[in-house]
Amino acid sequence: MFFDGETPAFQVVIPDFGTVEGPFQVTALEYAGSHNGEATYELSLASAGALTFTAA
Repeated sequence: MFFDGETPAFQVVIPDFGTVEGPFQVTALEYAGSHNGEATYELSLASAGALTFTAA
């Protein structure tokens, strides 16, 4: 979906705050690994339509 520029529905849960739902486009994707098999990921999302927020 990142390379194709798709805008699927995501649900972003923010602990102790709430949930944001709606279509997002992944605008950046980064990942890295270390010598012992661990990996870290970071992605940036841009809203691509109407969003809803539900408080925790």
